[in-house]
Amino acid sequence: MPRRLLLIRHAKAAAFGADPGDHGRPLSAKGKAHAETLGAVLRAKDWVPDLALVSSAQRTRDTMAALALPDCAVRYEETLYLASPKTLAQAISTCEANAKTIALIAHNPGIAILAHQLLEQGFDHNAKAARALMSGFRTGWAAAFELREEGPRLACLFDPRAADTA
Repeated sequence: MPRRLLLIRHAKAAAFGADPGDHGRPLSAKGKAHAETLGAVLRAKDWVPDLALVSSAQRTRDTMAALALPDCAVRYEETLYLASPKTLAQAISTCEANAKTIALIAHNPGIAILAHQLLEQGFDHNAKAARALMSGFRTGWAAAFELREEGPRLACLFDPRAADTA
């Protein structure tokens, strides 16, 4: 079975204010509910990660907490805060070999650009999921990739707002 990667854009954050600043913004009530729903979907669809790489920002930490993923090791990393796609990809490449499913919880635009790069590098994607992902990467979405030797494949796009997933 190929390694699997979940690219998760943090759930909807509270409105920006001067205090506590961008890094300290928590999730909104709607964002927390979406993250809880996404966690339930990931558990039901057997996409629970072994390891999660999480930006140090409060909204990504809150997303991780609300996902309630059992038996998932977590690494909070300052370098993932508003990181470039290159930095995000480097973080993934440093993961332990025994981590079969990795979640990366981070921010736009980096996470969306990385998802689009994986789409371009791969083939045989879930067509409905690829179309949706190409239209944008909404807060709370999880793009589920199989990291096959011959190239990545977008297997599914989980949207906590939708009754079904792509």
